[in-house]
Amino acid sequence: MNRHFNFTYRYAGLVDIGKCRESNQDEVILSPETGFFAVSDGMGGLEQGGKASEYVRKAMPITIEAGDHDRSSLRAEEMADYLTDVVRLVSDRLYDQGNTGWSIRYGATLAGVLLHRDKAIFVCLGDSRGYLLPKYKKQLRQITNDMNVAGYLVRNGEMTKEQAKNDYRSSQLTAFVGMPKPATPETFIVDVKPGDRILLCSDGLYGMAEESVIARIMRSSENPEVVCKRLILEANANGGRDNISAAYIRIG
Repeated sequence: MNRHFNFTYRYAGLVDIGKCRESNQDEVILSPETGFFAVSDGMGGLEQGGKASEYVRKAMPITIEAGDHDRSSLRAEEMADYLTDVVRLVSDRLYDQGNTGWSIRYGATLAGVLLHRDKAIFVCLGDSRGYLLPKYKKQLRQITNDMNVAGYLVRNGEMTKEQAKNDYRSSQLTAFVGMPKPATPETFIVDVKPGDRILLCSDGLYGMAEESVIARIMRSSENPEVVCKRLILEANANGGRDNISAAYIRIG
């Protein structure tokens, strides 16, 4: 388990092809050794979307570990800066593998969390999401921003979150792993405590299930694997239009 985190936790991750896709381009990262968990969604319209998300799955834990020499002494803000550097490095390396200018062959989203002391440090690049469900709360908190055109309009008050869900601009990413250098990941530092729950998921889940239902499923079992299976079932029951990925952590 993660020696840099103050609390015990249980976790699980699951990926499903969904009902409409011919291949799976989603990946889940479960790295308790580094305390890092994430999902990555290969950009389906790209020639190498699946290879991009696979690269993210392999590269992120290794790159985090490479600088993990005295992490316990670092403040959360310093760890957030380090995580930003790691994601930027991974993205820029992917860009160098085959992307030129805005001629993009490789691309994927990333939504992750690094557990550090009594904090959860979320990071995102793209429109996969990180959520927090605090203990005793019924309402899910979206921690990360949707880095797409619709998300930008929501943050500027030009569109509601509900309107954005079915708007074509929700598929127009403004940032992603493999984007032109330098990459622009965002980090968010959140206090956590025993009883809190964290979910990382691709749009194949949150686009197919209401947040109120996702929150109810997250509270429905003490077993993280059961929670992930129920989330996948819910997305598929509502159409399963995309690949579905979920990484779930229950603290304490």
